[in-house]
Amino acid sequence: MIRGRHADRERPQDPAVDVDVHLEQDITTVEQATDAYLGDPGERQRQGLLSALESLDRRTAASDAYEGDVAGSGAFGFSSKRSVLGATGGNPIAEVVPATVLRAQIDLVKAAKSAITEPGPSGLEGLRAARAALASAMDSGGTGD
Repeated sequence: MIRGRHADRERPQDPAVDVDVHLEQDITTVEQATDAYLGDPGERQRQGLLSALESLDRRTAASDAYEGDVAGSGAFGFSSKRSVLGATGGNPIAEVVPATVLRAQIDLVKAAKSAITEPGPSGLEGLRAARAALASAMDSGGTGD
């Protein structure tokens, strides 16, 4: 387990979640694409955000397939799978992420998908709000304060 960019934000009152580093990298890419899109909501930035979201969707689909696989699932009395969110294989590398930061990241991804599928002022405003909430969660150390 590694302690990545969120290591200094973990607090006892905010449980940490083990997140696969590749999933966390894809989420970071969505954050960066969101910032670019909010800075200039043109077609080029929209396509960049869409590409980041599609990459994240592929990663989560691979994780879902791995989690649903019977091999190593405990069906035979022994589970070799670890509880790392986004794991796609038997030996995931995990990053510790505060739960409030992870929830804010999930909300950002949902808002980004909404802004892409339903473009317009309300989608942009929802995306801005989700990005601000994530920044706040990260700034407060993931405590939700």
